[in-house]
Amino acid sequence: MEKMKKEAIADGVSGRGGVAQGDAVDVRIAALFDELTESEKRLAEVVLEAASDLSAFTAGELAVRADVSAATAARFFRRLGYESYGDLRRSVRDARTWGSPLYELSAAERPADFARHVAQDIENLQRLIADLPPASLAAAVDLLASARRVHVIGFRNSAALASYARGLLAHVKPDVRLLPLAGQTLAEELVDLTSEDAFLVFGFRRRPPALRDVMAAVREAGARILLVTDASAARTAHLAHVTLRCPNQGASLFDSYVAPMSLISHLVSAVGAALGPAAEGRLAKIEDLHRRLEPFSPAGRRLQRG
Repeated sequence: MEKMKKEAIADGVSGRGGVAQGDAVDVRIAALFDELTESEKRLAEVVLEAASDLSAFTAGELAVRADVSAATAARFFRRLGYESYGDLRRSVRDARTWGSPLYELSAAERPADFARHVAQDIENLQRLIADLPPASLAAAVDLLASARRVHVIGFRNSAALASYARGLLAHVKPDVRLLPLAGQTLAEELVDLTSEDAFLVFGFRRRPPALRDVMAAVREAGARILLVTDASAARTAHLAHVTLRCPNQGASLFDSYVAPMSLISHLVSAVGAALGPAAEGRLAKIEDLHRRLEPFSPAGRRLQRG
């Protein structure tokens, strides 16, 4: 049952009521999201958005923000496995998993420790291996390999992951675009989308609300979406066709991106293998161009002068 629940979370689908007492609230919400009522989903979004400082809000204030009744809020917190909203706040305070460096700094009990930092990265990689469903990974590879064009996007911390993924994917597949282009809005990029297009979205916390709007527009256009994210994505994951979740718990101030970086490298390698001769031919042409253009690069000119 626990394995089934983990696979459901990784797929962005419901865990069918199964939440463990040790799970953080973001994981609990992700496991139950598809089973929530519309009012509960609104409250779930409010909780996730306010989670970096839940101590500043009462249950009533969150209920008002979500436009739900106090009774609905109380049922929602119990449904997540908490005895009360106070129980939830204590859990969040103890877990410290919400991704705000200021929150982590103010709550720090000990100085940064490099050995602990590396140990946390290793633990994240081990959890990625254990929790990532092979079927979801295979679906992600097929989605990228079969697309006519791939658009890659990520905001805030996810922007660096998106740039890295685009750089690797462009080695094995043509027409891979990083969005948005400098000086352009997303509207120009989304207007020509078709069902042959794919979006590779990086949505790690803390996600701007605009990301959901972009994904909704992409779905309406018929394009497919692969979302790479963490356990905190709820409604965002609901918009994706395939969701891959990476552990990103950090040992001190900042979240760790070792697991998603590793996943990107493997994912693109698998896409290259799926494309076979087409990817090999593209790589060969790129290497030929490297040799031809090297004398014109700044490094090449320095070598010639030397």
